[in-house]
Amino acid sequence: MTQPSRLDRLLAGRPPELANAIAASRMLFRVAHLLEAHINTALQPFGIDMREYLALVLIADHAVEPLRPSDLGTTLDATRTQITRLLDGLEKKGLAQRLPGSGDRRSFHLAQTDAARDLLRRAGPSVHAAYQSGWAAVGPDGTTRALQVLKRLHKDLSPPESP
Repeated sequence: MTQPSRLDRLLAGRPPELANAIAASRMLFRVAHLLEAHINTALQPFGIDMREYLALVLIADHAVEPLRPSDLGTTLDATRTQITRLLDGLEKKGLAQRLPGSGDRRSFHLAQTDAARDLLRRAGPSVHAAYQSGWAAVGPDGTTRALQVLKRLHKDLSPPESP
């Protein structure tokens, strides 16, 4: 007989609904961490990580709508300090630049460089393959079902929009 895991010991005696909610939450956190590590491995040859890649993809969309650091922070769920460090790193690598915004001289928006465009073009196929291989264990139908469940959770857990 094997020894119960730490999580099994912590959940012992709890009502099944609570135990399942705790176990599912812990598993979601762990899987998200593993998926990020999987994508970081795919990005390693390009000298960036997933957060940097996502930031560059979002900055690349500036042709439609200029991206401000605060928008990037909201999308990446990062603090101002984290975004400042991220942008400092991208600028140091020659992949992004801060440009003055219109109106308020304290504001600025983000733009990618030619080097970033080239990097995204080269790294995109590796990242896309990593996303697909990360979900391969559950197949296309399982991925679709997982997306539906995650969207429902996101909607339910998101704070109400202010009027």
